[in-house]
Amino acid sequence: MKIRDRLTYTLSLTGFIAITILGILIYFFTSNFYQQQFFVMLEERVALSELMFLENEEAKKAIRDRFLQRLEEEEEYAISLKPSGIDSIKTLFSESLYEKILSDGKIRFKNDRRYGAGKKYELQRGDYVVIVTATDQIGESHLRFLKRVLITGGILLILALIVVYRVGIARALRPLENKIYRASRIRADNLETRMEIENPDDEVGRVAIAFNLMLDRIQQAFEAQKHFVRNASHEMRNPLTAITGEIEVLLARERSSDEYKGTLRVIQKEADRLQHLIRDLLALEKAEAMYELPDPENIELGELILESIEQFPSHRISLDFNPESDDIFVKGNPTLLRTAVTNLIDNGLKYSGDKPVLIKFEQVGENAWIKIKDQGIGISKEDLKQIFQPFFRAQNARGEQGYGIGLALVNKIIGLHHGQIHIHSKPEEGTTVSFSIPVK
Repeated sequence: MKIRDRLTYTLSLTGFIAITILGILIYFFTSNFYQQQFFVMLEERVALSELMFLENEEAKKAIRDRFLQRLEEEEEYAISLKPSGIDSIKTLFSESLYEKILSDGKIRFKNDRRYGAGKKYELQRGDYVVIVTATDQIGESHLRFLKRVLITGGILLILALIVVYRVGIARALRPLENKIYRASRIRADNLETRMEIENPDDEVGRVAIAFNLMLDRIQQAFEAQKHFVRNASHEMRNPLTAITGEIEVLLARERSSDEYKGTLRVIQKEADRLQHLIRDLLALEKAEAMYELPDPENIELGELILESIEQFPSHRISLDFNPESDDIFVKGNPTLLRTAVTNLIDNGLKYSGDKPVLIKFEQVGENAWIKIKDQGIGISKEDLKQIFQPFFRAQNARGEQGYGIGLALVNKIIGLHHGQIHIHSKPEEGTTVSFSIPVK
């Protein structure tokens, strides 16, 4: 069921229930009001009947002159509370009515359509009960008319509400339908299309804003994917082209043993380069597929850094901490953290020439910070904005061997550890990479 139909049905049903309850309440209170008014009239007739039947002739004449109108089907009873009168009350009415009028002194009752009121009087010649009964035909006529008005008016009002709800909901949902139509026409080749935002404060506007933000992320992901595929293809093509070219040259004519060995060394070098690239791509793909940290354990950072620098020349590394006393523990995956630290140190050494790389770590608040500072060629401000994109390489780093995967991988690893990474760099002044991990 569409939202429009569901809202119309729900609101119409709610309106029907509300109108029905209101009609019932109006009818109930009006009927009760008529009944109370009629009982008051009957009690007045009881008082008049007492004067007419039990008082003197002068009073009767005055009453007849003043009150000539009778109620519909009115019947009046003045009954003595002697044994014969008591039997008459029980016969004409009921024993319970007799007992009630004796205990309370007066009574109101309703039998089918007939209303009645009675009162007990104590006179010198004995006790009497005066009872007047009648039917309220005028009140019943009014109530029948009211019932017809309520039913007819309720039906017309419900129909009017259904039309109003239908039109109002259609108008309210029209912007959403336009956006659905616009969204259905978005394809991979027109991801730059965005939703129009008429009112950013209403629900439809907020949906449009959220959808546009989602499109921004999707477009960025598409661009990153195209950039990744394009650069990966380019990086793989280079060693494959070199290998193919060497083999073609090798097969063009007979070669000496030394020439074969030289060509095979070139092929081996390019194959190693290709293998290294594929290994980095697989590592990045594996990290990108992770949504939470795998196999976390307690890690002492100083020990992890010492393990990471073992594969590098010791004279190129400068440590700004005491491995034996500066114990800082974090919760993480040691393999991934070693990969991040190793990549950063390798980058620092690659672009620093013969200058050493400084490694420092310390605890600041609830985070452990690791800083790796080199004295290399630095990175421009424009290139820093894209430095974490896979295969992106700064302009001044194109001459060095590499694929632009290391920093993207490091950024993902630090994110899995709920940390932050910052890079501060200026051309020809070196680069400082700092990243944090929450302390256990």
